[in-house]
Amino acid sequence: MNFFKKLFSSNKEETANETNSHIDNEKIDITKNTSNKENEVKTIYTEEYFAKRYTENNLNENSVLDGSLKMIESYFLDNNIEPKIKSPIEHPNTLDQTISEGLGFHMYCNSFQFEDNAIIMFLAMAMSNFYVSQLEFKLYNDNEPEFPLRGMTLKYNKNGAVLSLYPYEYSLKVLNNEATFTELFDKIKSHLESMPNVETVLKNYTENLEE
Repeated sequence: MNFFKKLFSSNKEETANETNSHIDNEKIDITKNTSNKENEVKTIYTEEYFAKRYTENNLNENSVLDGSLKMIESYFLDNNIEPKIKSPIEHPNTLDQTISEGLGFHMYCNSFQFEDNAIIMFLAMAMSNFYVSQLEFKLYNDNEPEFPLRGMTLKYNKNGAVLSLYPYEYSLKVLNNEATFTELFDKIKSHLESMPNVETVLKNYTENLEE
């Protein structure tokens, strides 16, 4: 797992609250804080900036997804493990079983000569499909990623307030036994219940500028 440790060492942030706005500036940082506390906003950006930076990745047209889900299903069959949740097979509780039970997903995929990047991508695509199909997130390719492992990003948009996840980066963290998919799922459910109000954020930001 040394490869995974090296890859992940530069990034620790899992989620970020962002806000779409119609102000003139393309992108304005409100705070550099990375603690991800509830209702804490990281950035404000315009719809034009978002459209330029992010390209939606339609999972229904993504051939990698089908192969990823088949690898997850095969893991349970070949290791004679009963999934905690059979449908969807990519449920966070079930994905965690591929790490904690049986041979281990990394070693299992290695037996088929898959490289580390492909193994991470299998889990990242499975994770993405769950959030897209079950929680109405959308998957995007980031054309200007701030960190090397954040080319994939999941975003949930609620009236302009955006919650972001980084499935490739987080899947690597899970493979390093530094987190679980279930932990993130529980955290996200809490975040979705306390999304910031865009009008309030912009009002506070404007007032701070005038001080």
